[in-house]
Amino acid sequence: MRRPCGRRDWQRQPSPWFCRCLADVGTALARLYCHCQICQALYKQPRADVTIWWGQNVELPDSHRIQFKHYRLPPAINRGTCPACGMPVVGFLRLAPFVQLAFVPAMNFPRGAGLPRPSAHIFYHRRVKDARDRLPKISGYWPSELYASRLVLAGMVGSRST
Repeated sequence: MRRPCGRRDWQRQPSPWFCRCLADVGTALARLYCHCQICQALYKQPRADVTIWWGQNVELPDSHRIQFKHYRLPPAINRGTCPACGMPVVGFLRLAPFVQLAFVPAMNFPRGAGLPRPSAHIFYHRRVKDARDRLPKISGYWPSELYASRLVLAGMVGSRST
């Protein structure tokens, strides 16, 4: 996992956006495509390609200027965006007092970073355009939430990272 710095951190490269101040600190629990309306608006794309990590493995430097906001009532991801470009950097979801997940856009990693392959499309009923792949396509709020939870739990059991 990489640490977002929040200071003039985004540079446009030939391909995805990335933070040049990030360092590896863990293993992803899951990766999926989210088609919810919040992700569509925030990512300015038909879907978000998101990786999920242990929250305690994501360190934000004291000097970060990432702007965090909840876009719906709790329980909700506290989503952080770059103040310079407005693109997503990291989001946090607290599951319990000492358990937190971090959601980091896959576009924040260089190609070939060793991320897991996406496992599914969630909130597919909100899609803007059809996906042409063989991944499961989960429609509906609760089915999407439950499927994502199942992926994260499988990653937690498989990774045992803290």
